[in-house]
Amino acid sequence: PENNVYVYFRYDDNDTVMVVMNNSDQDQSVEPKRFAERIQNYRKGKDALSGVSVDLTNAIFVKSKSTLVLELEK
Repeated sequence: PENNVYVYFRYDDNDTVMVVMNNSDQDQSVEPKRFAERIQNYRKGKDALSGVSVDLTNAIFVKSKSTLVLELEK
């Protein structure tokens, strides 16, 4: 974890999901390039709850005490 932000992935042969949990009292940003090994073939992710597209080539912002679940897309 970095700045009380935890990131993990769930994946199979067809799909990858990125889970970002911000346990901090402050909004945080996460640099996707830290996870290049797992997301190297993906350029964006779709928020599983809102459907909003997230660009994985830029920092990902996560509100305090919240979790972001991204379905990664090529």
